[in-house]
Amino acid sequence: MQKERVRVGVIGCGTVAQIMHLPYLQSLSDQFEITALSDLSPGLLDALGERYGVPRGRRFTDYRALLDTDVDAVLVLSGGSHAPQVLAAAEAGKHVLVEKPLCFTLREADAIEAAVARSGVRLMVAYMKRFDPGFLYGKRLVSAIEEPRYAQINTLHPSEDQYIAMHGVRRFDDVPDQVARELHRAQEELLDEAVGAVPDALRFVYHDVFLGSMVHDVNALRSLVGEPDDVLFTEIWPRDSRFPSVTTVLAHPGDLRTSYTWTYLDDVRDYFEEIAVLSAGQRVRIQFPSPFLKHWPTPVVAQHMEDGALVERRIQASYDEAFREELRAFHACVVDGTPPLTDVRDAREDIAVLQRVFARSAPGGLGGEAGKYR
Repeated sequence: MQKERVRVGVIGCGTVAQIMHLPYLQSLSDQFEITALSDLSPGLLDALGERYGVPRGRRFTDYRALLDTDVDAVLVLSGGSHAPQVLAAAEAGKHVLVEKPLCFTLREADAIEAAVARSGVRLMVAYMKRFDPGFLYGKRLVSAIEEPRYAQINTLHPSEDQYIAMHGVRRFDDVPDQVARELHRAQEELLDEAVGAVPDALRFVYHDVFLGSMVHDVNALRSLVGEPDDVLFTEIWPRDSRFPSVTTVLAHPGDLRTSYTWTYLDDVRDYFEEIAVLSAGQRVRIQFPSPFLKHWPTPVVAQHMEDGALVERRIQASYDEAFREELRAFHACVVDGTPPLTDVRDAREDIAVLQRVFARSAPGGLGGEAGKYR
């Protein structure tokens, strides 16, 4: 049976678009047609427009012009807060797949939720780990654990350049200075609203580390074990670094606690990310590969005792790529009306949790939305 093709426009043609979204949209040509591109860089638009067969008349430096075309849906993949593009897309009646973070503030998330409800479009947030076959297999094992005691997340994050370089990502230094200044000013205003007048390094850590990377782990953790009740401890060190280490402890209902350490260790090219859920009788570890590797499996390690012997299984559920599975799920949202697995409310809760984690570190100058958690 022929699937209905979705005419899609891509807003933001940077690293993740070039490595993952555009190639997989093209590979799913029975489900998607790339009909328009938008980016602030004219040179990048021309390079990618030629590569993906998008005519010059459908390449736009202003995303609002793309929204005036006949696209059915948009992928919002630009940097920073995605609220302006998402709100405009909803108002234009376009379905949306938006990269994380959805936005920087809870206020923006509430405005997006209201706009989506008014317009009747479907919005899915691109938490690709939630569609990873290995994660889904591990989640089934975690759901069978009785009385989980301890969850542990450990992320060792090397320099991204060591992974990105192999993909031949195109970049052009042709964004007008005035446009860049206006974007920077808007981002600074949002950071004031989110965390107040904390030092510059910590402002960067909030939007780049917390919302840019840790948000994936928080979202996956909430899917596995539910919502945390409280944040018991957070330390960010060194305080003056934009490439820090973060350790936090979360309390969940009952006797479950999560210990989470995210640390930037730039030189050794070995990305490591594991979420483990442990009880007295069972242990399940889900081990994610670098997000810049394609079709790299996510192993699951499960342990239990059987007749006095330790039994360990190591499962590779599939080589299917999480980003590609995510796009297939988005197609089902648009064409079949399947409710999105990762919606606005889900993304809003991630931001709320991370604001509480950030506030627990008690940075000087803390204010804004996170200030209420001081």
